[in-house]
Amino acid sequence: MGLRLAPSVRIALDRRCGGRCESCGLDWRWALYVFKLVDSERCTRPNLIVLCGACSANRDGDFAPLVGTRGTRERILFANNKRSSATPMTDAKRRSLIARRGGACELCGISGAERDLEVHHRLPVLRGGDDREENLQVLCCACHHRLQPCVTGCGAWASRRFGICRNCQARHLLQQLMPDASWEQIKARFPSFVDQWKPGYEPRPVLQDPAR
Repeated sequence: MGLRLAPSVRIALDRRCGGRCESCGLDWRWALYVFKLVDSERCTRPNLIVLCGACSANRDGDFAPLVGTRGTRERILFANNKRSSATPMTDAKRRSLIARRGGACELCGISGAERDLEVHHRLPVLRGGDDREENLQVLCCACHHRLQPCVTGCGAWASRRFGICRNCQARHLLQQLMPDASWEQIKARFPSFVDQWKPGYEPRPVLQDPAR
């Protein structure tokens, strides 16, 4: 702590970074910090950088928390929560959720003691997602950066490399193996596959081969 920022500088930084870490791009508005690039220079916008907790962990020198204005995403999330009567996310709710989910990443299984854990919206806020617990997923920072919404629109999340979630890929393979069977027949034949879907996340057809 100890870095003093003029209100106009805070507003300018908030607009520039858009509520994201300027090193890794993580949208982590509640844990962003401002550091000087050159300690001997003044606290002007060109000499300041906005970083998340992970990117600033080994950084020395004075800093200040960035308390930005409520952006478009926050306004949409507020409206989504109000519409669904969801309790808004707080630090206490975040810690409690992580603890109840085993204190580990739900994708790769790494412990929170080894890597920072984050709470992620399964259905993105900009597509109507809210802070209901069934829409939240605990991910480590690495997995969070590697995910994107499945391109089929099923609502699940996929790696950025393929763009298609595992369940949609599995549906694609099953339909290739059983070209004469309907989707309903395939589901009836593989109930264990159906059981692993989360409610509301039924895999959808893949328009092109995921291997391409």
